[in-house]
Amino acid sequence: MVDHPRPSGCNALADDADRNRMLAEMAEQSTDMISRHTPEEWRFIYVSPAVTHLLGYQVEEIIGTSAYDLYHPDDVEDFKRRARSVNYNRGLYTHTYRFRCKDGHYTWLESTSRTIRDNSTGKIQEILVVSRDVTHRILAEEQLQKYREDIEHAGRLITMGELASGLAHELNQPLAAMVNFLRGVERRFAGQQDIRWEEIELPITRSINTALRAGDIIHRMMDFTRRQGPVVTTLDIAAIVEEMCEFCESTAERDNVAIKRCIASDLPAVTGDKIQLEQVLLNLLINGIEASRENAGDGPPQVAVEVAEFDQNNMVVHVKDQGKGIAAGDLERIFERFYSTKSGGLGMGLAISRSLVETLGGELWAENVTPSGACFSFTLNKAR
Repeated sequence: MVDHPRPSGCNALADDADRNRMLAEMAEQSTDMISRHTPEEWRFIYVSPAVTHLLGYQVEEIIGTSAYDLYHPDDVEDFKRRARSVNYNRGLYTHTYRFRCKDGHYTWLESTSRTIRDNSTGKIQEILVVSRDVTHRILAEEQLQKYREDIEHAGRLITMGELASGLAHELNQPLAAMVNFLRGVERRFAGQQDIRWEEIELPITRSINTALRAGDIIHRMMDFTRRQGPVVTTLDIAAIVEEMCEFCESTAERDNVAIKRCIASDLPAVTGDKIQLEQVLLNLLINGIEASRENAGDGPPQVAVEVAEFDQNNMVVHVKDQGKGIAAGDLERIFERFYSTKSGGLGMGLAISRSLVETLGGELWAENVTPSGACFSFTLNKAR
């Protein structure tokens, strides 16, 4: 082995100078914008020529300008507070934000920055930043998110369409009850000049309560089908499961299927979007009802919904039907888009449901159970 001689002091200095010169030449030629900033106000000390094609400024125009003056107002506080949009990894900060160009419009930049400190005092001397234009990537991500929301909204409309006949029945019941209450008042008091409140209080109160119940059903339908982006909050999973079971009761009764709840008491809260979680539950409940109604056994078949703790960080929801189960080759394919084992099925419901659950950090899977039927299970993160 040959030992290479260590460079002398003069040679080492020459190497450093050559290296710095090459780095400076690379910075001048790079299409990424390289800049140096003061610690407090982030004023430009140096900026590479790429600033012209990225932002439209000449180098001499932007030197001395504070970067905070060019941030989009909605992004500058995120950066100052090191919000979630600012990632830190081994001394490097990466931040995606909007920056004002010379012509006044904002462009999306992604910057990686590092502080340079005085070796003896530890005081920050300046900040080095490398920035690139990520506008096309951000616009593509926004378009993809809009596409996902459109698909999820279409899925909710399809689900509501499948529930339509059951909901019509559910709405017809309170309307018929109100007509009965009011006709009773009409028959008893028609033609009377003096009516005491005590005599009509009960039917009037019942009519009001029944009308409110019909209104609740309509509001629930409107909430479920409206178009909106996800809103992740802390949710009472037991209450949502109960609401969705009640929502499907009339459909289940029509198909002679019973819905059974197996929900433990004092369950911890979960995190998620309420509408998306309802969409997943509705899809699984409807599938379970449709699968179970074909059961020719004794007594009405059941769809059982169980909520329990899965592990330290997750809850699990099981929706178990008493249908004929799923063919082994279909257990994974049923989650593919446009693949359905149902006659006339679009093959979207389970694909959307798995996507929604995975977006919330959980998993959705299916398995067959004995003596017959299938069980769909999904996990949700516990609220912290």
